[in-house]
Amino acid sequence: MRILLLGVLFGLLASSVQAQEGLQPKYEISPNIAKVPEQSDFFGAWTRGDGGYTIEVAPSAAIDGVVVKYFNPDSINVERSNFDLTGEEPRLQFVLRDTGYPGSSYELSFLSERRVLIGTYSRPGSQPSQVYFINQAE
Repeated sequence: MRILLLGVLFGLLASSVQAQEGLQPKYEISPNIAKVPEQSDFFGAWTRGDGGYTIEVAPSAAIDGVVVKYFNPDSINVERSNFDLTGEEPRLQFVLRDTGYPGSSYELSFLSERRVLIGTYSRPGSQPSQVYFINQAE
């Protein structure tokens, strides 16, 4: 009797597991899942979303680790540029120092889901404005 009862229980358990396996969703790793940004994601030529402004970001052997060139459409002097960490993600910061750009600055993060740089543009004495840059290679 005990053997028969154990056999019935194992049979019910096996059929229950098979039924549940059919209900489980099939998950696959999508290549579109956003990755954690890193400094190399910032490198390249970028155009600001409202047009006319471009930046070129390249690695540097200097302590700051980055060289930024800014154009509107002519070259504008970049006083300094560096990467900072926000949480564990890099943020690009650079300050402009030229005619019409007395200390204007950008703080940009890489939004991996959209492959764009997003952040703020600040002019001394004005409220920061939201900006984004699109990679020219894409």
